[in-house]
Amino acid sequence: MKFSIQENIKEIPYYPKAMMYGLDEGWVRLSSNENPFPPSPEVFSSILDTLFYMNRYPGGEFELKAAISEKYGVRPENVLLGDGSDELIEMVLKAMKYEGKNRVIISEPSFAFYRIASKIYGYDICKVPLVKMKVNLDTLKDAIDEQTRVIFLNNPLNPTGTIFEDEAFERFLKGMPSDILVVVDEAYAEFAESKKFPNSFKFINDFPVLILRTFSKAYGLAALRIGYGIGDESFIAFLERTKQPFSVNMLALVGAQAALKDEKHLKMVLDNNKKGKKFFYRALQELSVEFIPTESNFVLMKIGRKAEELSKKLFGERIVVRWMGAYNLPDYIRVTIGKMDENVQFIEALKRMFVKKRPDYND
Repeated sequence: MKFSIQENIKEIPYYPKAMMYGLDEGWVRLSSNENPFPPSPEVFSSILDTLFYMNRYPGGEFELKAAISEKYGVRPENVLLGDGSDELIEMVLKAMKYEGKNRVIISEPSFAFYRIASKIYGYDICKVPLVKMKVNLDTLKDAIDEQTRVIFLNNPLNPTGTIFEDEAFERFLKGMPSDILVVVDEAYAEFAESKKFPNSFKFINDFPVLILRTFSKAYGLAALRIGYGIGDESFIAFLERTKQPFSVNMLALVGAQAALKDEKHLKMVLDNNKKGKKFFYRALQELSVEFIPTESNFVLMKIGRKAEELSKKLFGERIVVRWMGAYNLPDYIRVTIGKMDENVQFIEALKRMFVKKRPDYND
């Protein structure tokens, strides 16, 4: 069957997924920046209570918006819910379409879906390279022209785990044209430990900025697909018009409310991440493996020209990591911080492989 397909669709790369594996036990899954723990027990209780109402369209959006707004000191009208952050990104690109302003600026590399979604909606894309593995906001600002409509920022940045800081972000926003939207994707914000990580919500009423967050990472609801945006009330109202009816399912809505309440469970997840990060740092230093200090739940490691081969060998031992060739970082792998026993398994496997073939990996 042959159809005429627009070139912008033909040019879209497949989303760079990790190597596929089964759901059976025995795998160490460190490839997708997932939470290694199941969600809060309160999530399961809430979902079980809701199963008997699956014949109804989902309710509960207002209650979740109210809970999010209370947590961050904003109004419910400032909150937008979506079927994961991906739907929120698409809503932005639909709402911001405007004749004569058709340019999106992204850092390179960054989360792949910014580029994919922008292509789908027919935007021109300007890629601004990182500086020392970090987003340089001055360089991004220099890339703005009369056609620029949306800027996507990822903080902490996937795949490096680096951040831009509060003062730099405020300088970046000052003087920003009011008809250019700055989207700050903070999917990994809960993991950030730096005291200089921006309090982005304080800018929503004074600058053209939309903050995205997700329940997929720190809250462990990746399979339920639910994210949220926080921005100016009038702009959120326009974004709501582009949203599919009932796009966030009922289980996600009640699960997210329960997850948000259980701060003790969240603390356990974050404490595990801190311990795992320190363990990785020590072990990698002992192995003389270069890595990027992270403010997220993953570590980017420089293996060398055989990084892909190493990732395949690890896969053979049922340890799944992400080779970063699709992000134009072919010498690197990205490894999620898992439970401590998973971290140990990965490091022990790395040691065995380096003892056997270390010169080949880092030449």
